[in-house]
Amino acid sequence: MAKKTGRKKPSRKTLVKKLDKIVSLYIRLRDEVCVVCGTNEKLTNGHLFSRYSYSTRWDISEDGNCHTQCWGCNYRHEYDPYPYTNWFIEKFGKERWDEVHRNFKGSKRYSNSQLQELYDEIKELHDQLYESKKYQF
Repeated sequence: MAKKTGRKKPSRKTLVKKLDKIVSLYIRLRDEVCVVCGTNEKLTNGHLFSRYSYSTRWDISEDGNCHTQCWGCNYRHEYDPYPYTNWFIEKFGKERWDEVHRNFKGSKRYSNSQLQELYDEIKELHDQLYESKKYQF
């Protein structure tokens, strides 16, 4: 019989929060400045399309749904998506924007174990990026 460690498995809510946090840290470390205005102050993880869709919520590919935005640009994106959308289309093209939008509209469900695996993968990418940037100075 397997010995119990005494630790409970994390709840779905906890896994989602952990993923949101590590994705935010990774994106801000990767981009370093707001992709819209270029500042490096009050940085956040901006989403081209809303976080409510798990299909794109943690899309960290360079031409994916997540990029660094300062707090002001991220806030403005809620009622004026043009600056961020325009930046994305100029950098990656309209076809890629359409593809990300299709993914956003798609349905993606994650089991708790899949959420944990995704967290572990992104955490590893974050740690590698952090180490590589640490020695650039």
